[in-house]
Amino acid sequence: MNLYLRLLSAVILAIISLTASISIALAETKERYLTLDSDGSQSFASLVQQAEDLAKESIAREFQENPALTEVTIIITADRSRQRVPVLRSRVSRHDWQKDARIEQWTRYFADAQLLLGFRDGNISSANSGFSQVMNAPAPSRSTSRENDPGFRDD
Repeated sequence: MNLYLRLLSAVILAIISLTASISIALAETKERYLTLDSDGSQSFASLVQQAEDLAKESIAREFQENPALTEVTIIITADRSRQRVPVLRSRVSRHDWQKDARIEQWTRYFADAQLLLGFRDGNISSANSGFSQVMNAPAPSRSTSRENDPGFRDD
């Protein structure tokens, strides 16, 4: 009798572990990296809009082409003057995408991309961007000479 009880518990345990592994195997995710080429004439706002449009199209296409896909992550980078910088990352599940396909709520924007791609320096005119991009940076609290830098050595 004890042998039958052990055999029955082993079969039940095997069935439970098999169903758990099947449900884990059914959850399929995909991560995709896409790159936009940025020319010197467009503004950072138009680059972000272009990245959002590309992410939205890519997410919709991924879910449409692969019915088993449960989650998609799209990372959009921009290439400007041979500098490649991430602009945004969108991660969304199929269920959430079907409820609401607005890309902004599923997206994380990389704020430093504007600076790293060179959009804040003087080579972009405000006429191209459609609005003035003025930054209110606080003035430094101490002199910016090398002698005041804690890493400065005068050997």
